[in-house]
Amino acid sequence: MNQIYEDIWKLAKSYYEKGRPMDIDHIEWMMKDAFLVCQKENLDDSLLLPLVILHDVGYAEVPKDNPFKLNLRKAHMEAGAKIARHILEKLNYPKDKIKKIEYYVSVHDNWALGDNSVYEDDLILAVFTDLDYMWMATPKGFPALMKILDKSKQEMIEYLEANDKPKLRPFSTKTTKNLYEKYLEDRRKEVLGTQN
Repeated sequence: MNQIYEDIWKLAKSYYEKGRPMDIDHIEWMMKDAFLVCQKENLDDSLLLPLVILHDVGYAEVPKDNPFKLNLRKAHMEAGAKIARHILEKLNYPKDKIKKIEYYVSVHDNWALGDNSVYEDDLILAVFTDLDYMWMATPKGFPALMKILDKSKQEMIEYLEANDKPKLRPFSTKTTKNLYEKYLEDRRKEVLGTQN
């Protein structure tokens, strides 16, 4: 991974330490899978990786509460966009890319507000939302979301299977779809293993 992404992460991490407990694991996982997707799908990592690293920094500046509440979603996107600009400017990131990444951070959770249109014509945002959603099926994301949503393992599997993301925001690449299906299958096997 390029040094610039490590530098962005170094500056962003102090914000994540003040945010939600799961976010450092979330970002560290997401950086690896995002880099893999960029390589396999020939995507512009200079946009996707900073978006992945910076998208939830705004949780450092909003009240501690259930992150599924819409007012927190809006507030963290607004705060996050400002923090993202600050971090990227500090690292002398290209100005045209700063503007784009700032925009991405400001709309990355728009699906929660009923707006799926931002993901339709922008492959970077579409891949981002695939990865962000996928976190719920990962080894560390699954138990973190179980806790937030107050669900058992079986209920969490059912929640993922019934989720409307694949219908409203279909997986944008073969790589993200395959990764998600593998993560979900692994969680199913774990749940079945605990029921025997």
